[in-house]
Amino acid sequence: MKKITFKYWLTNILIGIMLFIAYRVVIAESNVGDDGFLGSIIQILDAFLSISYSFVYLLAIVFCSLTIFLNQIDRIRNNNFLSLLTFVGLPFCCVILIAVIWLIDGLHVVNSANNLLIFSAVYLAFCAIQFSFFRKRMEKLKADR
Repeated sequence: MKKITFKYWLTNILIGIMLFIAYRVVIAESNVGDDGFLGSIIQILDAFLSISYSFVYLLAIVFCSLTIFLNQIDRIRNNNFLSLLTFVGLPFCCVILIAVIWLIDGLHVVNSANNLLIFSAVYLAFCAIQFSFFRKRMEKLKADR
C-alpha cells in the first residue's frame, strides 16, 4: 500500500512541478508595455508580485500533494469521500479562495492572478483525474483479495 500511495504522490508532485514551470514561463512572458520611469517601477512591482504568486503556488502544490499520504490510514482509504478529500480537498479550497479574492478585487486584477487561478484549476482537474485512477486501483486490489 505504501508503494501505491508513494507512486500517486510522486505523480502528483511531478504534475505540480510541470504546472509550476509552465506557470513561471507564462508569467515571465507577460509584458506591462509602459515605458519611462513609472513603467520601470510597475515592471519591478509586477515581477515581485509574479515571484510571490509563483512561490505561494509552489508551496500550495507541495502541501496539497502531501495530503495524499493520508490514504495510508485504512479508515480514510476505505471511505470514498475522505479519500476524495485527500486528493482534491485542499486544491478545491485554494481555487475557491483565489476565485473569491479575484472577484472581490474585481475582474480587472493583475494578469498574474488570472494565471494563478487558471493553473490552480488545471491542478485541481489533474488531482480529480488522479483520484479516479486511485479509486479504480483500490477497488481492483479489494477484488483481488
